Amino acid sequence: MEVSSAVAWVVILAAIMAAILMAVYVPVRLFELSGEGKLNVIAAGIFSALGIIAGASIAFFTVVVGIPILLGAWGTGERVEVPLKQKELEEKLVVYRARQRAMLEELDEVRKILEEIRDLLKEGMGA
Repeated sequence: MEVSSAVAWVVILAAIMAAILMAVYVPVRLFELSGEGKLNVIAAGIFSALGIIAGASIAFFTVVVGIPILLGAWGTGERVEVPLKQKELEEKLVVYRARQRAMLEELDEVRKILEEIRDLLKEGMGA
């Protein structure tokens, strides 16, 4: 695991913990304060609802956006990289085939030259 990947996981876990705190701890604490008479019940209900909505939003965006980005399935992830890699491999294959054809042509020329040398040597040995 790379350092940046580890940091990203820590950030995602921290966001999930913040979401849990916003959605659970804040409403509980607000209603405790309203039970002690330090806060109005209506205000505690409104702020609790806002805390739950904020916590749910943080959790939603962390799970739906953060984790796929980390896993590489969002934006320039696997779905985009696979065709790019395939195109790159096809280009390399075309270049490799052209190189092989050029080598075969050179080998054919070498074969012709060697046959000419053989023929000259046969003529020289026979004379």
